[in-house]
Amino acid sequence: MFETHQFNPVLDKEFLMENYDTTEYLVEVLGDFLALMPEEIEEIKTAQAEKDKDTVVKKIHAISSAVGFVGGIELSDRMKKFEVKAKTDPDFDITNQESNALVNEIDAFIGIIQEEYNQLS
Repeated sequence: MFETHQFNPVLDKEFLMENYDTTEYLVEVLGDFLALMPEEIEEIKTAQAEKDKDTVVKKIHAISSAVGFVGGIELSDRMKKFEVKAKTDPDFDITNQESNALVNEIDAFIGIIQEEYNQLS
């Protein structure tokens, strides 16, 4: 069990403890997350550069649940709020500072998951 593991404070340890009963299962889920996310984040960055709002919003929507599933509950909630804001405001600029900050935070989160995966493996 991983009760004694010191998770990064960005992660919701209580959520992880409630949803994963073994270290092996958590490592498997983290590995699956890591296998998919680098490509997803690159697609978001490319869509931002191309000012393709629809793709950015779709990708943020697609990965927000996955972020929550690996303990990034607060980040997942912010991603969902971003999605709603971007969808409802026709003038929302997906290349603005708020958008860039969120994408950078998602990118950093992937790094945190990589660290956790390395420590738990």
